[in-house]
Amino acid sequence: MGLGVLEDKYLEKVPGTALLSEIGIVSGEEVVIAEAITLKHGTGRSTRVVLVPQPSDDPNDPLNWPRWKKEACFWTLVLLATLDGALGPMVGPGYVLLAEQFGVSVDEVASSFGTMLLGLGSFMLFQNVFATKFGHRIVFLTSVFLMFMSCIWCALSPNLASINASRLFQGFGMASVQSLVASTIEHIFFVHERGSRATIWSFAIMAGITLGPLLYSYVVQNLSWQMGFWLVTIPFGISFLLTFFFVHETLYIREVKGHTPVNKSEKPVIEEVESSRGPRIPARKSFVSGLKPYHGTFTKTNVIRIFLRPFPFLISPVTWFLILVLAMQAVWLSLMPICSATIFTIEYNFNATQIGLTNLSGFVAIVLAVCTGGPLTDWGSVWMSKRNKGIYEPEFRIIFFTTMLLGVFGYAGWAGQGNPIDTLDSL
Repeated sequence: MGLGVLEDKYLEKVPGTALLSEIGIVSGEEVVIAEAITLKHGTGRSTRVVLVPQPSDDPNDPLNWPRWKKEACFWTLVLLATLDGALGPMVGPGYVLLAEQFGVSVDEVASSFGTMLLGLGSFMLFQNVFATKFGHRIVFLTSVFLMFMSCIWCALSPNLASINASRLFQGFGMASVQSLVASTIEHIFFVHERGSRATIWSFAIMAGITLGPLLYSYVVQNLSWQMGFWLVTIPFGISFLLTFFFVHETLYIREVKGHTPVNKSEKPVIEEVESSRGPRIPARKSFVSGLKPYHGTFTKTNVIRIFLRPFPFLISPVTWFLILVLAMQAVWLSLMPICSATIFTIEYNFNATQIGLTNLSGFVAIVLAVCTGGPLTDWGSVWMSKRNKGIYEPEFRIIFFTTMLLGVFGYAGWAGQGNPIDTLDSL
């Protein structure tokens, strides 16, 4: 496979391996890959890039959507991701105030965040089944509506038990934005575009996580904790309308084009195919027809089989690595609000607003990461594909994943120098 990627000994067509660049570098010279001539290419600066996956001729294929439709769908989901990220930890600066109001400990108040994570994690298993069977649109609409209604419920809650129950349903609603957006990006964008889009989506979630507590802290300090949830219902209501109008169904069953080389030791050959009249191209569906919340089923597979299908992947070390990464993120998201609320209140007598401001440092780091990470991964994938005789391998993106070690070692090194815990918490 080239560039250190091991050859597969069992599969002729390896999933993810595809011809991405029509230009390959062989023996130090650029050559045109013959197989790429018959394939569809990108436009503008990407005219030398082979589209992966190859779009169909159907204008209703999400890969063939007009640019404005793709962007409207994507940026609506980015807004949802920001609100989704903010909804979880935003109450952190108000933990002490809530504990005093309800006469409980800060840990008991923080348990509402754990309840939300319970709902988020458990519903992820089921929303994948619904999305695969019935499409993404109906799941997104239901999720946004759940988050909208649960925020109203939380604002009206008379006690901590009611808050915990409402946060559970917030977790149900958050599940789709945490997981389905990644597959939606795959539905409407090509491989050479996905890195920057996935980075923007991740940035939106992390921006919500860092800015949500900051904004909520001003509200809880100057108004009330209930008003914070009332105010967040406004953007959720707007997001529901945007989702209804612009997030059309992206699940599409297309015939897979055979553009992945079977044997990379052989030179690509252009075969002559007898000309024949192909199938009739469907007419473009109207914008109004795409507003239907439900578009039928997309697979005949039983829902039980769909539910059980991911579990065999648990034997893969890659799966456990990803579980560890996401689990650590969830742990820190639940731990940091508690640390901030207790450490800065007890040691420095910070109010809710000052506690919220400690999140700014994290936001600065996120901005720096998104400005470099996304464009770098897309450019790097094309660059390495050219040096691999035009062939793209999914493993190329692993190289950019190693940058996370900088943050891990930096944080550990800072802690190892004996800096106080409050300094570490804010940085």
